[in-house]
Amino acid sequence: MNSPETLEEIGEHAAIAALTANLNAVGDDCAVLPLSQTHDLVLTSDPLIQNIHFTHEATPQQIANKAAGRVFSDFAAMGAEPQYLLINIVAPPEQKLQTLEKIYAELSILCKKHKVEIVGGDLAQGPTLELHVFGTGRVEKGTAILRSGANPGDLIYVTGPLGGAQKTGKHLTFEPRLEWGNALRESGTVTSMMDISDGLATDLRHILKASNVGAELDLKKLSLIGDPKEALFDGEDFELLFTAPPGAVFQDLKKNFPIIGKVTANSLELSLEGTSLEGNAFEHFKSQKT
Repeated sequence: MNSPETLEEIGEHAAIAALTANLNAVGDDCAVLPLSQTHDLVLTSDPLIQNIHFTHEATPQQIANKAAGRVFSDFAAMGAEPQYLLINIVAPPEQKLQTLEKIYAELSILCKKHKVEIVGGDLAQGPTLELHVFGTGRVEKGTAILRSGANPGDLIYVTGPLGGAQKTGKHLTFEPRLEWGNALRESGTVTSMMDISDGLATDLRHILKASNVGAELDLKKLSLIGDPKEALFDGEDFELLFTAPPGAVFQDLKKNFPIIGKVTANSLELSLEGTSLEGNAFEHFKSQKT
């Protein structure tokens, strides 16, 4: 039997595993590297591509918010502080300069809000508009929240309602949860965390795989927008998904986050009311979204 040869056949997650098999890949929302005696360096990158992540109807403000917001959301998932961005733009020759100027103006507003600086980038020709954002930041040494710390008995939390991001436009207007991510890290009680970009079912499974545990969900405890299947499989909510032991206290947070499930000892098994959740989740090269 021939092995898969195309990305469409193998899918995003298997392709990443194959490409990074010989690398010291971290496998979290960001890479965490030693920086100094007091802090670790945090690195992440994300592409934003027209007709994949946004349509021609998106405004410069929406494009900027999603381009920078996806990177900021990665930092939030680690409890880290973003500091600098580099932005590479790919655009066709007919791209209007005024639109790019408006995008950069909006990016500057967002960066000022989060005390981040744009320090470089590049411009190249291509068939459609793309923004490739690379971010650097820092976190107190040894305190970054990884996906791999969930333990059986931990409770599963999410920071906000899920589902309907495409229908409501939230995927273009979301607020990255930087403040909450930092506060959750400082609480010292969170055992694992990531942001929800590919749907609750997919992203929780990433935590289960990294932590070698299972989980049981109770969506009746979750605030939903639209159909529950949208919350499970559509993605682009950019809320934080995290685990913590029973009785955990989240200091400096003036919000009670809903408990939507619990971590179990059944390795890699994710179930909803006793029914296993497999398939249907978004995955690049196997499905499309904007």
